[in-house]
Amino acid sequence: MIRAITLGMVVLLMLGAMACDSDEVPEGYELVSNVGVALGEWSITSTPSSVPAGLVRFNVSNGGPADPHELVIFRTTVAKDELERIAIANPEERGFLPEEGVSGVEFIGEVEEFDVGLAMSGVFELSAGSYVFICNIVEPEELDEEGNPESHFLEGMYATFTVN
Repeated sequence: MIRAITLGMVVLLMLGAMACDSDEVPEGYELVSNVGVALGEWSITSTPSSVPAGLVRFNVSNGGPADPHELVIFRTTVAKDELERIAIANPEERGFLPEEGVSGVEFIGEVEEFDVGLAMSGVFELSAGSYVFICNIVEPEELDEEGNPESHFLEGMYATFTVN
């Protein structure tokens, strides 16, 4: 599994759609922007909410207060309510927005799940367009009033982001 992930990252680097689990800028690239992202129950806030195209470092903090979170980045113009409908209808895992195979939604990368009180970063090559950030964690052991698993995305962990 780890080898497959590593190979996938190498392929992405070669294609220029790079994502790293660190804040290191690859040799030969120049960082265009730094963006702060605050994750909490149940929100995502980025500062700024718009940057120029190029290599962007996302400095992500998890303010909790209780749950680990992640930052998943999609390039899309699909409206929030449609993305929610797709996540709710997901036959594999209700509340999880599929990271591939959704028309009009391109998975860019993610800063993997991390605990409350910590900070992580990721560097991504972003072209001009509309993006959304979500936390795509679904907790099957935590059920809502209707007996559905707790989906961080459906609880409100969603933000829009623009690259000019």
